[in-house]
Amino acid sequence: MTGELSARRALNGIRIVDFTQVIFGPSCTAQLADHGAEVIKIERPGAGDLSRQFGPYVDGESMPYASINRNKKSLAINLKAPEGLEAVFKLIDSADVIVSNFRQGVMDSLGLGWDEVHARNPRVIYASGSGYGPGGPIGSTRKMGHDSMAQAMTGVMHANADSNGVPRRVPLAIADISAGSLLMEGILLALIERGISGVGQKVEVALIDAVLWMEAWGIATVANSTSEADHLGNPLDGGVYLAADGYMVLTGLFKPNPLQSICEVLEIEDLSTNQRFSTVDLMTENAPELEAIIQAEIEKRPSDYWVPKFDAVDILCMPVMSLDQTIEQPQVIHNEMVVEVAGNGQSKKVQRHVGIPVKLGSTPGEITSAAPGVGDNSREILASVGFSDKEINEMIASGVIGIG
Repeated sequence: MTGELSARRALNGIRIVDFTQVIFGPSCTAQLADHGAEVIKIERPGAGDLSRQFGPYVDGESMPYASINRNKKSLAINLKAPEGLEAVFKLIDSADVIVSNFRQGVMDSLGLGWDEVHARNPRVIYASGSGYGPGGPIGSTRKMGHDSMAQAMTGVMHANADSNGVPRRVPLAIADISAGSLLMEGILLALIERGISGVGQKVEVALIDAVLWMEAWGIATVANSTSEADHLGNPLDGGVYLAADGYMVLTGLFKPNPLQSICEVLEIEDLSTNQRFSTVDLMTENAPELEAIIQAEIEKRPSDYWVPKFDAVDILCMPVMSLDQTIEQPQVIHNEMVVEVAGNGQSKKVQRHVGIPVKLGSTPGEITSAAPGVGDNSREILASVGFSDKEINEMIASGVIGIG
């Protein structure tokens, strides 16, 4: 997004020291950076964020890394060196927010725990992402958090079992991305509160908690129903059918009698008058038979025939698209959710990345720079907190900091 309005963004003037890696934390700080925060990414000299090792690569740059590290600056610094730690503390003196998603105890072991940071800068907001939470039987251990662990622990893999009952991981970073968004939400809430109290606070989000929040409807059903209750839900909600040219999905939830409307479009008898399909419970019980009747009609024509007809009677219908189809879909392009970003490789080849999901009218977010190389901004960042060129050069020579 460009234009006069883009010069002012919602988080201009907010400085964030970002210790996060891979997906969970970087997805949080990417959204903050898109809306104007200065996000300073702390990386290991030479190696950088762990996600830099994941391909595919363009001009030597990891596309997974680039996808959620745009608009950030990189300071490559050895946190185990006394000079490096002191440099980071000088940065913290000027910071509004610190974000990390290391396993339990890592920030404390580096001398960057809440007590040390809060004593140094009482206004700083200390945001932490973890796999399981900061305490409890798992959270109090050093067990590493991971999206697949969260999916296994929260019923997601069980619900996504294949036809043989074998649990499957949803092939999306659902825990990481949802937790990253909640961590961002917590940071914004803490910034608002700090405007009143003048004091920072802890913000904590766990992967498993984020997934459980996504499952609020299901948890309410399971936790408050008898063990015999069927929790499969309405078979008309998200039924997948094979049309003549590929799969499509139907959802009929927002009408008094959606089955009647579906039958009307299919030009068959009204199945809602059939005793076997007269209630949601009976439709669920007899789902295979109902789905077979609908499938027999759907397969006769392509999806571009069915979609407008179902739309006309307020039955939701959409072709099932692959990701390569999705990124070229006109509505996705209209929403600016796949955008071009100038790359940082030697050829400066343009990259295509996901756009900004939150649209603000007066202060829209903007992607102004691609993901940085390791240490690309080390000199600039250290100079901003009072280090001289001589001091910076000495730290470079000793290996305390790295430059791009």
